[in-house]
Amino acid sequence: MQVLMVDDHTMFLQGLKTLLGLLMPDLRVDTSGDLAHALQLAQISNYDLVLLDWHLTECDGEASLRRLRDMGCVARIVVLSGETSAELIRSTIELGAAGFIPKAYSSEMMVAALGKVLAGQIFLPSESLRHQGEKPGALSSQKADARFTGLTARQIDVYRAAVRGLPNKLIARELGIVESTVKSHLTAVFGALGVRNRTEAAYQASRDGIHIT
Repeated sequence: MQVLMVDDHTMFLQGLKTLLGLLMPDLRVDTSGDLAHALQLAQISNYDLVLLDWHLTECDGEASLRRLRDMGCVARIVVLSGETSAELIRSTIELGAAGFIPKAYSSEMMVAALGKVLAGQIFLPSESLRHQGEKPGALSSQKADARFTGLTARQIDVYRAAVRGLPNKLIARELGIVESTVKSHLTAVFGALGVRNRTEAAYQASRDGIHIT
């Protein structure tokens, strides 16, 4: 797995890289202290995961996410921030993040969160899930799996790409289909899962521990 970490706080960046090295010694981890350099790296490497600081000196998280997607980055983007309001967390997911990890976490909590992300799950703080009126682990894995039985393999591919935060254009490019087909598949997926949009699907995936890679 190839990971890109983007953060302009050098000590935090190096500490996080050390944690990732302990979790998965075989990871390839690149680091960048600014978005411009990160965009250059993302153009020449096919990253599986981007860990992105929400408050970079040169631009805010919304601009960072949009610029990464606009240049064609299809990696899962997980936001890290010292700010942890439920409104901000939901906003990051609506903008296309595939997870959110508070920087205030202890080393043990950070390792646990990163472990879930590296295992292909969406991580969201338990407080944000409670704010949505749900509790983590509310459904058993058997019930979660049962919701997918009526979906085709391609519909599930579209679902996984959507909760990774990819816009329809990039989903279509990645799967070799047209955007209208992506929209049709998403309508079927949301109906089967009982959600209204990508954001609700992402929260559900985090709550139920669904693997998206």
